[in-house]
Amino acid sequence: MPRTKKDAPAPRGAGRPVDSQSVGRDRIIDCTVGLLKRRTPEELTILEIAAEAGVNRALVRYYFGDLRGLLHEVTEFLMRQLQDRMERALRQPGSLREQLKARLALRLEFMRQHPHFERLALAEIYHAPANEDGADAPTPIQRVTARGLEITAMLFPEGVPPAVDPRFVHLILIGVPAFVSTAQPLIETLFGTGPQAETMMDAYVDFVARMLEDQIRPARGSF
Repeated sequence: MPRTKKDAPAPRGAGRPVDSQSVGRDRIIDCTVGLLKRRTPEELTILEIAAEAGVNRALVRYYFGDLRGLLHEVTEFLMRQLQDRMERALRQPGSLREQLKARLALRLEFMRQHPHFERLALAEIYHAPANEDGADAPTPIQRVTARGLEITAMLFPEGVPPAVDPRFVHLILIGVPAFVSTAQPLIETLFGTGPQAETMMDAYVDFVARMLEDQIRPARGSF
């Protein structure tokens, strides 16, 4: 019996290579994230990523254009994941100091899980080129910073003028974990390695949290 138009398969999107319909952008991104836990960004290739994801490399190029496009999407994905985790952590009950420690510790742990995240964020978000969508479209750093400041604002009492500029607190919450994660030789020189070093880092996180707590909610009579 001849095939009618009703029986004909739906046409694929223009340019999309033949591949499993269950495989998409998310799988390729997830596999790239996994590879970046054991390889540097410079070591990755489209061919290796495609093999890891079990797809044709043409599918990777279809979705992301090239390796740089894929790394940008991966970085944006990781940043969203990190900010989602921080927001959820701050919605949990706890004192201000506990919330500050949780946010610092969460970012430090995230960077241990994703050792190249800071470098990727610098290249693909902080120094990302201007958007092609138009001059009025927010840049990656503007989008990420806007949400980051919203999360930082959750640490401040509502309806009360802040005792310290929230941007100062935001910079410390980003800067301390970023420096610690990229300056391991210095950290090891100061604190050594092993369980004792972990104890010292926990004490340092508590120290930073106490300093920030004193600035966000200063004791009465301190002015």
